Amino acid sequence: MTKRIKAIAEFITPYKYIADVGYDHGYLILEAFEKYNIVHAQAIDNKKGPLESAYNNLKKYYDNITFSLSNGISDLERDIEVVIIAGMGGMLIINILKENIEKLKNVKRIIVQPNRDIDKVRKFAISNGYKIVSEKIIEEESIIYEIIVLEKGSTTLNEQEIMFGPLLLKERSPIFIKKWKKEYLRLKNINTVKAQKKAKLINDTLLLEEINDS
Repeated sequence: MTKRIKAIAEFITPYKYIADVGYDHGYLILEAFEKYNIVHAQAIDNKKGPLESAYNNLKKYYDNITFSLSNGISDLERDIEVVIIAGMGGMLIINILKENIEKLKNVKRIIVQPNRDIDKVRKFAISNGYKIVSEKIIEEESIIYEIIVLEKGSTTLNEQEIMFGPLLLKERSPIFIKKWKKEYLRLKNINTVKAQKKAKLINDTLLLEEINDS
């Protein structure tokens, strides 16, 4: 099982009814059954191929899984406690949630792992009655992933917290610094107002130039 899938699955506890949207061959659901003793999973994808692949990987738990061919959460089962949307763009994650937000009324937790536009996902979440209860940043095969855990609640985030993640910003792990140092150096060489503004925000917040000089 990959490091990314293991990291996402850690946030399922204590819940037992999950939905995995756009799953990767059912590996996350398999991890959830075998390590976190879930009772039921809904596997959702908009293509038949992944659904068919998952059948073979999840045969052992077939009676406890609903396979749904759907573009998002329009067919979300009423007893689902945790919705997981991982491995896709942030704007797609936002659209999936926004189009059927009423389906989330019984959901206790949403776990997202956007590949890009992570700040937009945070902004959408806090604008729609969710708060960030946990965040994790990991690196696997030279790719850095951020995982965000959302639950119902009201909160406010400033510009830096939306961009970096409120909890990741407090922790400032080596992987976090590595990610933003790379992004800072990339933006520093782009001669546009938007890029330079973002580079300045990164440096002002994380003091990367001081880290480089020390």
